[in-house]
Amino acid sequence: MPGYKRITEEGITFLFKFDQVDPTILHIYARHLTSIDDALDVFFETQPTWNEQYRRFENYSATHGIFWFWRNESKKELVIITCFRI
Repeated sequence: MPGYKRITEEGITFLFKFDQVDPTILHIYARHLTSIDDALDVFFETQPTWNEQYRRFENYSATHGIFWFWRNESKKELVIITCFRI
């Protein structure tokens, strides 16, 4: 089972899952050709909305979207589910 790449930015730890098919690359790159920088830009430059149906936060910019959830909110640790181009 693939692990996570941990990135800490502005006091928040972001976890990016490696791809299950190719565990040497991140899921967001393997599936959507997006990068950690793309995801961080969307996270810090937009406001999240809560999607009750899927129990996740969603952020959208003019060019990208991210889906994410808090893994441990008190420790400011979250998981980026995916990052994609709009």
